[in-house]
Amino acid sequence: MTKCRFWENRYLPIEYSLENMQSTEGYFSLCLIKRGNAVVSIDGIKCYLSAPALLCLNPDRKTEIIRSAKLQMKTIYFAPEFINRNLSVERITADDYELNCRLFDFPSFDLFYQTDDTFNCIIPFESEELGKVEFLFDSIIEQLSVQPDNMWSCRARMAVIRIFDYAANLYEGLFGVNQESDTLVDCILTFIEFNLEKQFTIEWLSREYSTNRTTLMADFKRVTGKTINEFVLDKRIDLSKQILAFTNISIEELALKCGFSSQSYFTRAFKKKTGLSPMQFRKQAVEKRISEFQQ
Repeated sequence: MTKCRFWENRYLPIEYSLENMQSTEGYFSLCLIKRGNAVVSIDGIKCYLSAPALLCLNPDRKTEIIRSAKLQMKTIYFAPEFINRNLSVERITADDYELNCRLFDFPSFDLFYQTDDTFNCIIPFESEELGKVEFLFDSIIEQLSVQPDNMWSCRARMAVIRIFDYAANLYEGLFGVNQESDTLVDCILTFIEFNLEKQFTIEWLSREYSTNRTTLMADFKRVTGKTINEFVLDKRIDLSKQILAFTNISIEELALKCGFSSQSYFTRAFKKKTGLSPMQFRKQAVEKRISEFQQ
């Protein structure tokens, strides 16, 4: 638990550690392996772990470091209630949780529970992406330790949601099956996921990835079914919907975090896509949850 310095006797179910992979409090764990390597046991299965990598551990996982070399990590522990008061382990493991994700924009916890012959909670990724992932971990740690204003928990929650998105994207890139997969487009998709907050053009992407605009646009639409601009806008809108639904972050700050050049442009784009203003969407999201879960 982290004590809130702005509200007396208020504790939030989120913590961090620079030494351990798993909480002793029965929390979910997002663990960033930033340097070194290790042999770990996850539910009795020995796994080799090499940086950089991301671990998604549910509270029931039994994890032990057998041996390590120059291992450095950053771990965020949290209970589902930190995302939203209506979430719990029981609710996210229920058969109707996937439906609730669609209805209420709850994040998917699939990566914390999924295991098969190729995946056991560990998502390796390229060193070029370490900076972006570590930035989110550091932003959560800063908000928890400094608590610069009364929005600190909302910003930490926003960063946790982004790590969920990063993890899902990294997993899909490694283990997903896409019949239309294309190396160039895969690189562009990864760039977009890790840089939604930035402004970039198709011309810049063409230069950066040494291709021409026509080829890039044609290949991208063949793989995704959307133009680059449509895809980026949809990703930004989807991200903003989750942040609106689960935080009180100001619309101005949210717009910038989601890559919109201004609050006014974000509001216009959001209303065109959803039929609601951002504030109307936030109000409706809260009211829907109250109606469903707090009767």
